[in-house]
Amino acid sequence: MASRMLKEGLKVARGMADDIGPVFAEAARSLPIADQAERSYISNLIERARQGDLGIYTLLLGARSVGVICYKTLDGDAELVFGHAGGSEAYFLRSVAEGLFSEGIHTVRSNFNWPAPRGFISAARDMGFVVTERMGMCLSPAPVKPAYDGFDILPWKDDYAGEVCRIMYESQAPADIPVYPMLARPEGVRALMDSVMAGKHGRFLRGFSYVAWAGGRPVGFIISTMLSDGSILILDLGVDRGHRKRGIGGALLDRLSGDAYREGHGLIVLAVTSNNYDAIRLYERKGFKVNGYFRQHVLSKIATPSGGTPSP
Repeated sequence: MASRMLKEGLKVARGMADDIGPVFAEAARSLPIADQAERSYISNLIERARQGDLGIYTLLLGARSVGVICYKTLDGDAELVFGHAGGSEAYFLRSVAEGLFSEGIHTVRSNFNWPAPRGFISAARDMGFVVTERMGMCLSPAPVKPAYDGFDILPWKDDYAGEVCRIMYESQAPADIPVYPMLARPEGVRALMDSVMAGKHGRFLRGFSYVAWAGGRPVGFIISTMLSDGSILILDLGVDRGHRKRGIGGALLDRLSGDAYREGHGLIVLAVTSNNYDAIRLYERKGFKVNGYFRQHVLSKIATPSGGTPSP
């Protein structure tokens, strides 16, 4: 009865309420005293929302704020970056997902890597979020020279985007589709490519992105952006299925590593799905080391070859 009465008194509002500060403070109090980095992150969320960097949904009990979810959107994809609900995670998460979908968002995702996430993770499982384990990898650039045999590697030109989209769509690993459902459709791949070239995924590094050519056409690519800490992020690497086992992927990585070394960049990073074994073997062979694991929870309205994920 108490639980039903509590739910009847709850409502979810889009936007930041005037009394939201204590909700963030309550979340910060759940952290260990020594975890100053997380405390600083939480304290900066309100300012980021005020500046328009984040969207906010507020959970209200009557007129009082009791929960918050912060998110950022890009290309119809919403990433939940923080949440606190004080025991009402299931109702809150479902309401936020429904709200985002009603606004035209096609995919909701989160790592749930914030304080006390267990209730949100349980709610996400019950809602049908697909969970995929991902791993971060990193490499210190080295003065390597790529070996070419029957193909060339050319610097990026925006004119190559159409052919790169074709390769990206046709060569996408099945293990990655649950993480990026939009890549299951040619139009989704093109939208992503346009967004990357517009600098919406970090500064697009045309000087550190390359296209492999063979037989007068592109057969592989590597796309890189700049992270805020100065690291080079490999957004994607792909090779035409008919040109694999020729060393093209390794040569693209060597070209990036050698050029990054000459320009004085300190680190190259990427994320890969943990069961994308072919990609992992390639990265390890080129010297990449694992620097962490995380789980990506994804709920999408995009139909995929495996049937897609249910909407709430």
